[in-house]
Amino acid sequence: FRVHGFDIYWDSLDPTELTFMFVNHQRTGDGISIFRHKIGTKYLQHVKTVKSPLLYAPNDVVAMSRSTFYATNDMRSTSRIMRQIEIFFGMAWGHIVYYGHESMFTTAATGISYPNGIARSADGNTIYVAASSEPSVNMFRPASDGTLALVGKTVFKDFVPDNVSVDTTTGQVLVSGKFERKLFM
Repeated sequence: FRVHGFDIYWDSLDPTELTFMFVNHQRTGDGISIFRHKIGTKYLQHVKTVKSPLLYAPNDVVAMSRSTFYATNDMRSTSRIMRQIEIFFGMAWGHIVYYGHESMFTTAATGISYPNGIARSADGNTIYVAASSEPSVNMFRPASDGTLALVGKTVFKDFVPDNVSVDTTTGQVLVSGKFERKLFM
């Protein structure tokens, strides 16, 4: 069990249970591991781990329900040297996948420069994705089929966004990352 990004989903229909989703870089291949937790207990119950050829470089996951989610694939390349080239040149080869109610993966959005952290608004109507190589936070509107439509973005100067989350009380988008000055433009 080698965890990268994760999310916790709370369903108002059953407020006594939480769903945990983890990006899991297992030796047998990358996947998203889903667990249930009854509030008041000390245990997580493994529900399943899902894998797909579409999920080959997962970085983060955001739960949309107890069984559906979006996950970022930060790069297209899997070899170390090609990943470094992809980062250096800021190639927009990353994408987001959707795992839907049919228990199938589909490509939700493409052409993103190193999609990193991912979060959703409290109402689920906006998905925020940190595009580290751009550097920006992209805002998407999810469609009923799981595809994502870009509706806006915030571009940063001298700041590289890494992770993004949403304050469920205020709706404020919180972005973590690092400040970085470019010597040459």
